[in-house]
Amino acid sequence: MLTKLTPYLFTWVEVHGASRNQAYNWNSFLVQDESNSIRALIDPLPLSANQIQQIDALGGPTHLMLTCAYHERSLTEFKRRWDCKVLIHENQVQDAEFTFDDTFTDRDVLWDLVEVVRVPDVRHREEVCFYLKSHGGAFIIGDLLSGGRKDSGIPDGNVGINAPEYLVDLDTARLSFSMLLHFDFDLMCFGHGSPVVCGAKDVLRHFIESDATWKDLAQKREAEFRLNPALRKLHHT
Repeated sequence: MLTKLTPYLFTWVEVHGASRNQAYNWNSFLVQDESNSIRALIDPLPLSANQIQQIDALGGPTHLMLTCAYHERSLTEFKRRWDCKVLIHENQVQDAEFTFDDTFTDRDVLWDLVEVVRVPDVRHREEVCFYLKSHGGAFIIGDLLSGGRKDSGIPDGNVGINAPEYLVDLDTARLSFSMLLHFDFDLMCFGHGSPVVCGAKDVLRHFIESDATWKDLAQKREAEFRLNPALRKLHHT
């Protein structure tokens, strides 16, 4: 079944890593506003028959949206099933390997419900976050940050970065994340890992301000470069 996080936000998950005793969630989301009959699926993973029935009972999705072009997942299948519109960020067009109907841009507010927030210069591929102001505020984040996940050593209730070797530059990324603190929010949801369901803004602020955390990320990044020297070419170093 879908899990209801707020009156406007639902989630469903796939569990990965269980065979290694490092189980953590991959997540997708449904944002709805009954007042204007909007139901948007974000980064849509496969759905069970019961989950499809639950979404149909809500009226079926009207839109499909992605935080990043490589989170296509079951988008094409759901486009065929429900004939809903596919929206992506204008900077993701060159990476899209699927048909889309329209684009949005940074700071667009869709349906008076979802604000598009592009966080630049973090990863090498374009990503955006989605901000919901209602009911305490919530962020939906794709791969820029991770929630709690055993495989990466991130405790539940915390945020972290999986695979820091794919960040453009640690100092630049740290500064870019600070822009999220200009918003009011209590909930953070992620493409991977458990959500931060309370006090999320303070959790993110602590993560950004912790010098020890960023020193550790730098060490992990260099270790991965030593294991895979080809990654340095991504950074032109």
